[in-house]
Amino acid sequence: MEPLSNILTVSELNTKIKKLLEENFRFINIIGEISNFKIHSQSGHFYFTLKDQDSQIQAVMWKTRNQSLFFTPSDGMQVVVKGRVTVFNARGTYQIEVWEMRVQGAGELQLKFEKLKQKLFEEGLFDEAHKKPIPQYPEQVAIITSPTGAALQDFINIVKRRYPILKLYLFPVNVQGITASGFMIQAIKEIEKISKKDTIGAIDVMVIARGGGSLEDLFPFNDEKLARTIYSCKIPVVSAVGHEIDFTICDFVADLRAPTPSTAAELITPNINDLIVNLAKYSYFYGSFIQNKISTLKNSLGEIEGSYYFNRPKDIINNFYQRLDELSKLLSNYTNNKLSSYKQNLKSYKQTLHHISPLNNIKKGYALVYKNDLITAEEAYQPMLDFKKLVTRANQLKKDDDVDIRFYDDKKEAKIIK
Repeated sequence: MEPLSNILTVSELNTKIKKLLEENFRFINIIGEISNFKIHSQSGHFYFTLKDQDSQIQAVMWKTRNQSLFFTPSDGMQVVVKGRVTVFNARGTYQIEVWEMRVQGAGELQLKFEKLKQKLFEEGLFDEAHKKPIPQYPEQVAIITSPTGAALQDFINIVKRRYPILKLYLFPVNVQGITASGFMIQAIKEIEKISKKDTIGAIDVMVIARGGGSLEDLFPFNDEKLARTIYSCKIPVVSAVGHEIDFTICDFVADLRAPTPSTAAELITPNINDLIVNLAKYSYFYGSFIQNKISTLKNSLGEIEGSYYFNRPKDIINNFYQRLDELSKLLSNYTNNKLSSYKQNLKSYKQTLHHISPLNNIKKGYALVYKNDLITAEEAYQPMLDFKKLVTRANQLKKDDDVDIRFYDDKKEAKIIK
């Protein structure tokens, strides 16, 4: 029996094993089949077993790592993983902490896809913060797809059924082959250019669509230039490529990924029947609300009109009206009295002027002499006489002056002879 000083606790033993394994197996590549695959409902971590014919090992792939995968692992899938061996002290078990994973046998295209996906992921092209929202009620949508494919017809049929008022513009392109990605890049740029002009107005959503196919068929949608063009596009882009199990780089970089073109049509369009029903509900609700509001306001107004404080200003105004009528009557009486007085005085002045008028003196046998015949017969009968022409002194006349002698009933012309 060894001395007690050499006895280890379970934790100490596990710690030594952990140190030994993790220092000697820092990063390894393992091929195996996935079994007992589980995704933790809260953390999102992957937990599974890698096995071959004779053995198995536990594996874990943290959420920060598995977010970059283009596929969801499943039982029976043959994969190659890269990771490091770690020891879980609490249970005394070891496991492999997976950093990278790829499907075994996917070939060169799959490897290129994974590398590009990882590159763009690290650059942030897939970040949710950069994704633009899809308008709830789009007016104009542009679709980039093959004009002869079933994807276009499925898309059109669903739009017609759900939202027939939508204006749909087709930009036909090749969706397969080495030139397809170039055509799609050109279409995206053309749509952005047209959207800025007044010819058709702004495009609300852009959809890139095609039906399902093999990895080779869908590879134009894994083009790096196409991905960067979608990322830089100012118009929201929906990727609707392949079937539900198909994933492309376009799906990750687009603002919205639709499993199929038909699903894309449903995701970007509201159901017009639902809108009509909701509109009727809102119309009825707001109509009732407004009527109730009007009735309440009418009742409140009636209470205000009957209140003392509301009628008090009217009483004050009526008192002022009454006072104004009294003042108006006083002013009218004062004015009439003044006018009568002025008329009486004027009549008295006329009588006085009549008594002192020169014409009255002429009646008594007097005459008026005017130098130079400067007045007319009509002027002679005017009540006001021009006394500047009247001769009042003998020295105002000289020989041969023409004068007019005015009698009461007429005038005579005369000449001074001496």
